Amino acid sequence: MRKRPFLLLATEFLLGIVCVREQLPAWGVLAVLLLVYTTPWKERGMRKVLFAAGLPGMFLLGMLQMQRQIDFRQQYLQKLTDGQEVRLAGKIDRIEPKTRCVYYYLKDCTVEAESQTLPCNDVIAYVSSASHSAGQILNIEGTISLFTEASNEGMFDARQFYQSQKIDFGIWVTKISRVYGKPDRYRCALQNMKKRANDVIRHSIRDDGVLSAMLLGEKGALDAEIKSLYQRAGIAHVLAISGLHISLLGMGLYRLLRKRLHTRYVTAVLATTVFLISYAVLSGNGVSTQRAVGMCLIYLFADVTGYAYDMLNALGIVVLVLLWENPFLLSYSGFVFSVMAVIAIGVGANVLLEWEHSWKRRQQAGEETIKKTFFSRQKEGILVSFAIQLFTIPLVAYSYYEIPVYAMLINLFVLAVVNGLLGLTVLGVIVGMAFLPAGRVLFAPCGWMLDSYRFLCEVSLKIPGAQRITGKPAHIRIFWYYLGLGVFLLAIYACARRNEKHKDCRETADLCVSRRKKRLQGIVFSCFIAFLLLFLLFPQKKSFEIDFLDVGQGDGIYLCTGGGTSMFIDGGSTDVKQVGKYRILPFLKAKGVSEISYWFVSHTDTDHVSGLKEVLVSGYRVEYLVFAKAVEKEAKTKELAELARSHGTKVLYMQAGDTVRSKRAAMRCLYPKASNKAEDVNDLCLVLQFEEGDIRALFGGDISTDVEEQLSRREKWDKVLIFKADHHGSRYANAEALLKCIRPEITVASAGKDNRYGHPSPDAVQRIKESGSRFFCTIEGGRIRVRVIENKLVCETYVK
Repeated sequence: MRKRPFLLLATEFLLGIVCVREQLPAWGVLAVLLLVYTTPWKERGMRKVLFAAGLPGMFLLGMLQMQRQIDFRQQYLQKLTDGQEVRLAGKIDRIEPKTRCVYYYLKDCTVEAESQTLPCNDVIAYVSSASHSAGQILNIEGTISLFTEASNEGMFDARQFYQSQKIDFGIWVTKISRVYGKPDRYRCALQNMKKRANDVIRHSIRDDGVLSAMLLGEKGALDAEIKSLYQRAGIAHVLAISGLHISLLGMGLYRLLRKRLHTRYVTAVLATTVFLISYAVLSGNGVSTQRAVGMCLIYLFADVTGYAYDMLNALGIVVLVLLWENPFLLSYSGFVFSVMAVIAIGVGANVLLEWEHSWKRRQQAGEETIKKTFFSRQKEGILVSFAIQLFTIPLVAYSYYEIPVYAMLINLFVLAVVNGLLGLTVLGVIVGMAFLPAGRVLFAPCGWMLDSYRFLCEVSLKIPGAQRITGKPAHIRIFWYYLGLGVFLLAIYACARRNEKHKDCRETADLCVSRRKKRLQGIVFSCFIAFLLLFLLFPQKKSFEIDFLDVGQGDGIYLCTGGGTSMFIDGGSTDVKQVGKYRILPFLKAKGVSEISYWFVSHTDTDHVSGLKEVLVSGYRVEYLVFAKAVEKEAKTKELAELARSHGTKVLYMQAGDTVRSKRAAMRCLYPKASNKAEDVNDLCLVLQFEEGDIRALFGGDISTDVEEQLSRREKWDKVLIFKADHHGSRYANAEALLKCIRPEITVASAGKDNRYGHPSPDAVQRIKESGSRFFCTIEGGRIRVRVIENKLVCETYVK
């Protein structure tokens, strides 16, 4: 690593950024250790100056740049509120049509707020139609739309996603008061070319938008089902413009110009540079594209000037440039994945291949030239894919909470044919622009390849254990994993160097011994990697907790017993679309919950079961679905029960007096009896009391005061520590009589912001607080978690 100064400088700069972002001095300690590792006192000349002064200097620069960007952002964000009327000026960088509106991505912006005009980062302007062009400067009036933060574990955090790209807020445009400047002809020409290419693809092949996403970065037409299929199978990386595309197209053009057309170095380099920059702009100029184009340009510079190209040094230069411009990129998963994939190839794959080649040279009695066969090339491909998987698997688990187990095997085929797929697509677009029928002929093999992709993905996902829910690994686990991976690679490298010393061996007996040693080393290294993966991905021991999820206007409650049994109560919403897909399932996966043993349904109103239906359809494992016996013959109950059975879930019915037990925990049904009748379905809600040790928790669904009065007449009530406010905190529930009986310590209401019912009602909240209970609501706190820490009941909110 000491031979790669730019990589070292980039690492120190990165550590400085993280030190400020996380506000942890431990990152400064790592920076000092890295400086000690480089041993500047042993260097001479410029390298001594570079290591002794440059490394700590880059660390400080990283800290200063991060703090400067944070202060700049806060300067104007603290003056802006959601829905605020403002004036804004900005230059259109790119235009992206959406289903309901058009996005103008504005740069070089200034915002006028509180009688002040302040410069700001990039902004998204939402307009009804695209009547302007890239390069024009707009003066607009509109209302601020701040990006929403995640309110549950696993939920998509729009604020972090956009702010990591230096896009700080959106604005709904009500008036464009003035337009300056002429359209950028270069960008407009590229956009027209992109539109023509997209039209050729669309009229030539039914590909569900895959080829447009792969070649043009146009994901608006990408079928959601295909995107999900690729993600679950582990091949979604082919949909992103990255190093794979840049190396194929850019370096393919360069080699064509140099080796086939025999053009001069300078001409080939300039032509390739113009092509790469134009392609980056045309495809959206994403961060991974910028990284790939930057490294490719460094390669071209090294080739034309006669310098040796080093992948990791080139990566260091590009990372320095990108992080200097935007230090928030460390929170952007696309950037982190892109960088880690390059490190995997430059470090992991090179070490594994060196180990493999060292054994081959030893078996070939020291011959430097290794004989390559078809099988040896496939083996090398497996090693490269294996290295990428090893380096990125913590990132996959951290970002998606599950890993595709067979992704490495599928990618062997996918990567083997992707070059041909992209090549045929490019050729088909070029020919199709001139003569569409001829282009359609070239797109025919592309359709076959995409069909094979889909077939492989679908087959792999049907194999048992195709996806493993891992949960979100703790930072400390990821740190120890990468440290262990470093030790593994050092051991592999040491074995390779040892083999080099014995490569001249020609005795048959020694060759037999060497084969046995190779197998033994392979077994030892495989066991070590298996241990690392188990350490990283093995779920943590579960303990008691209750999580009241923020599902908007609805209910969704996760409960884990002290013995690790997972239960869920309700799961639906009337104001959050696809709440099961985007809130409930991501939460469960982030927690590492691979199945729910008992899912209780208080009643079948939409705000209690809409998400549950999505969970069942998704194939997520639910062992038992539990209804009230009193509503067994209701049409909605029958429909939901049939849906559950069709997906392998057993159905149970409870009535007052029934109990579901799990080790030391019990879930008792207090109401209704099977014979109970009511005009309002809310008054037949399943009322449950959870018991474990001294802990009591009461869940009453949407019952009214009439049912609460019946419950309050029970002969004996143990003190209830946790109470889920009935009917989302309605004024027509949470009666004083019941509150006096149960005497809760913590009460939680689940409701949606600005809901039309006025939940939770101020009257109900007052009664709850007068009973001596602490009150929490998902509107303000997001997910509300109750657990026991050091024998004390602790309530935590997700939104601070």
